[in-house]
Amino acid sequence: MKNVNKLAIPALITALALGTAVPASAAGWGHNGGQLRSQIAQLDRQIDRAEHRRLLSWSEANRLERRVENLKDMHQRYARNGFTRAELRILDRRVETVHRLIDRQIGERDNYRDGRNGRYYR
Repeated sequence: MKNVNKLAIPALITALALGTAVPASAAGWGHNGGQLRSQIAQLDRQIDRAEHRRLLSWSEANRLERRVENLKDMHQRYARNGFTRAELRILDRRVETVHRLIDRQIGERDNYRDGRNGRYYR
């Protein structure tokens, strides 16, 4: 029995140490969860401002807000166990995708404007 304890205890300590090191090592990579949470909140505010300024229609804003809500849910799921590098990369890419979609939607709406009087034409 003593021989089993001599082998099991160091193995258990090593496993625990490796298990806690993975999320900690991911925190040093490019972004951390707090920065991504801030970027997601910024996307949400950007959509609200663009809708208020009529740069986005209600349906465009609603579709983009659903994407932001999905990002918030994903961030929360990943944060429960600590972020891995892969999870941070996934979140970072999706934040960038939503950012590009917002810019594209605003740009498309700007293309409908008549330069003389600012009216929209479809």
